[in-house]
This record gives sequence, C-alpha cells and structure tokens, in this order.
Amino acid sequence: MTDIYTAVGLQSNVYDCKYRIQDKADYSRNLKHLDHMIDVAVFHSMEYPVKLIALAEGSIQGFPDEYHDWDPVAYARDGAIDIPGPETAVLSEKAVKWNSYIIAQAKARMPEFPDRFFNIAFLIDPAGRIVHQHRKNVVFTLEHTTTPHDLYDQWVKMFGSGLDAFFPVARTPIGNIGANICMEGNFPEMARGLALNGAEIIYRPSSAENKVSLGIWEVQNRARAIDNNCYVIAPNTGYIYLDDEQTQGFMTGGRSMIVDYRGQVLHINYQTGDAFVGAPICIDGLRQHRTQATHMNWIPHLKSEVLQLIYRKAIWPKNMAEKEAPKRRDAMREVFYQTVRNLESDKVFTKTGGA
Repeated sequence: MTDIYTAVGLQSNVYDCKYRIQDKADYSRNLKHLDHMIDVAVFHSMEYPVKLIALAEGSIQGFPDEYHDWDPVAYARDGAIDIPGPETAVLSEKAVKWNSYIIAQAKARMPEFPDRFFNIAFLIDPAGRIVHQHRKNVVFTLEHTTTPHDLYDQWVKMFGSGLDAFFPVARTPIGNIGANICMEGNFPEMARGLALNGAEIIYRPSSAENKVSLGIWEVQNRARAIDNNCYVIAPNTGYIYLDDEQTQGFMTGGRSMIVDYRGQVLHINYQTGDAFVGAPICIDGLRQHRTQATHMNWIPHLKSEVLQLIYRKAIWPKNMAEKEAPKRRDAMREVFYQTVRNLESDKVFTKTGGA
C-alpha cells in the first residue's frame, strides 16, 4: 500500500545567467532562490507529508540559449551542466533535508555525445541520489537542444528502440514517474508512451504565453491526465529577468497546476511570479481505477494495430545532429517550413486557396 502524500509544484522566478558565451555560466543566484522557495513550499504544505517536489523548466538556468540564439556547441561546453554536478548537488541536499523526491529540468551534457546538450528531466531520491533521467524528445524551433531523434540511429544502437529508450519511467515507492518537458506536452503520443511504459505520474514543466492565458495549457494537462489515467504535475516558470536590474524580460503566464488521474484540477495557482501548488496524491486510488473502472479508463480499449497506420510515414527528419552541430534559429525554421511543404505535397495539408 502507498500512503497518500503531498506533491508540490514550484513556480519560481528565474534570472537569466549573466555571462558571455565564452565564459562559464553561474547559476548560483537561481539555486539560492530555489533553496529558499523549496523550504517555504514544503513548510506550508501541511495536509500530508511532502514526498515529491517538482521544479519548473528553466528554474536553474533560465533560457539564454534560446533568447540569445547562442552557438549550440559553445553553450554545450560552457552553459550546459553535468548531471550529477555542482548544481544538482544543491537540490540533492534539499531532497535529503525534506526526505522527498525532487524532479527538475536542466540543459545538460552527455559524455557519449561531445559538443551536444540535451534538455533533461532528472529525479533525485530522498537519499540525494539521481535515480532517473529523461531526454526531451520534441523541441521548439527556437531551442538548440539535441534530441534522441536528432541522433536516432546512434541512439538506437546505444540504448535500443524500446519504450525505455525514449519514454523512460522511474518506478519508485511513491509511484511510477515519467516526464513530458514543455513542448512534449503538446503531443498526446508523448504522454501515451510514458503511460504504456507504466507511468502513473507525469511531470510536465512548463509552457509559454499565450497558450496559458488562452487556456490551452490547462486543456492539455487535463487531457494528458484523463487520456492516460495519470496524475499530471505541471509547474510553470515564473517571471524571467534578463539583467541585474531585474528588468522583467518575459513571463510564461503562471497557472501551475496538479491534475488527478480523472482529469480534475486539484490545485491551480493563477499567480504569474513566485508561487507553488500542492495536492494529495493517492497512487492506490489510481491503481484501483485502472484495474476496475470500465468508464474513463481508456488504455485497455486501445486498438494498437489500427493506430500504427498513423505513423508509418516519417514527417520530421531524423538524425539531423548526427554529423553536424544543431542548427541555429533561422535554419530550424527552414526545416519546419520544408516539412510543411512536404505535408502539402502528400495531401496532408491543403494550401491556402487549394481544393
């Protein structure tokens, strides 16, 4: 039996790291802020013991590679971090202090792929050990992150072609945990891949405006939860400051939330800056629903043979980072528009004015 516990989603303001691309990045300001916010959020979440703390995307590093369109190789060397490393050690200390799992995100290196960096979700256990990592599978055209799909042939040779290679799930005493980082949450298939690999909790950080104020962020989080009968813990990023004078450069819209396995919002916070959400997690209730409910329990009804037809034809090109550095912003936009042109040629899209 898994006791009911509290999960906390932390929505923190972020300072873009102050460094030139040729300098080493310093993320100590953000980490100090997170150190304080974790203590405050856990202290105020008194209904049940806090066993899971989820941080927003960018909470450690901000988003300097996207905003400044920095050279991906230079950022991989000097802006990305190592997991584990000094930055994750700060969070490991908090996991030990609060006897809780912490799940977070960072742009980080992999020793197997020099001069590349990945957008990685990582899980720290209550002993302070990193026990799980997930590499983001789909990125927006502004992001210079390498994905497993960009190295597909190499990735499969090294890690296989099964669900664990692309949709890994951590099986823990507090439930089975997987990750959909930001852009991944736009695709039902990303959450379904986790669910079919056993996920019971999906960590989904973060989303940009104007998806949040239009309600799309909430719709997606609730849909991913009910589609897969998973909890969705979705901490959004707070304000993003681009200089030492704390000039507000951007906001994501806030509305961090936790959704249960029946698609119901347990807690949503409408603040746009520093905030948190907290809600009880009942894994045994989820498991009972999955094994006994005949309605609002969709995975047993999947007709997988029919669904395979949808994905027989490739759409986005694979292996783009296998032999050359990840593309910059303008080049990625051209890949996008070429893909659109291909979809038009295949009669998937119809051109404006077309029949």
